[in-house]
Amino acid sequence: MLLFFHSVHCTGCKAMLEKTLPHEDVIKFLGDRFALGMFEWSEAPNKDLVKKYGVEWTPTFIIADQDGNEVYRFVGYLPPRDFIAQLTLGLGKYALRKEDYDRADKCFEKVVKEDPQTEAAPEAAYYCGVAEYQKTKDPKRLKAAYDFLAKSYPDSDWAKKATVWKDF
Repeated sequence: MLLFFHSVHCTGCKAMLEKTLPHEDVIKFLGDRFALGMFEWSEAPNKDLVKKYGVEWTPTFIIADQDGNEVYRFVGYLPPRDFIAQLTLGLGKYALRKEDYDRADKCFEKVVKEDPQTEAAPEAAYYCGVAEYQKTKDPKRLKAAYDFLAKSYPDSDWAKKATVWKDF
């Protein structure tokens, strides 16, 4: 995972560095799942990375694969639970890209069940349907995802995106 920050004077970066990243749940979650690289975007050696990854604002978190290809990103300060939910969503997206549908589904379900109040939850519910469909090719999985989104997150963009599945 790559973390781009402006400086310790940036309020969002400072909050991430002081409140979120040192939180015991975050440290435990990061464990051996991630290697964290932190880059101050204004320092000369990091400008190529900033350009490569299209960093527009800080803090920016990028989950990349072992070859440095971006898999998922999110921007801005998040408290520990929301941060972990975003990371879990990112791991699910990585598994989906690798066609590991069982692992992807587990990640997405974990976000929906354990952190339903986070912004990551509606997106995770959407991709849960995608992963289940990709695994089974059963369009009823997409309909179930739409039904869940329409009930649980009716005003989310993810529920709107899933409306095309409502008649399956």
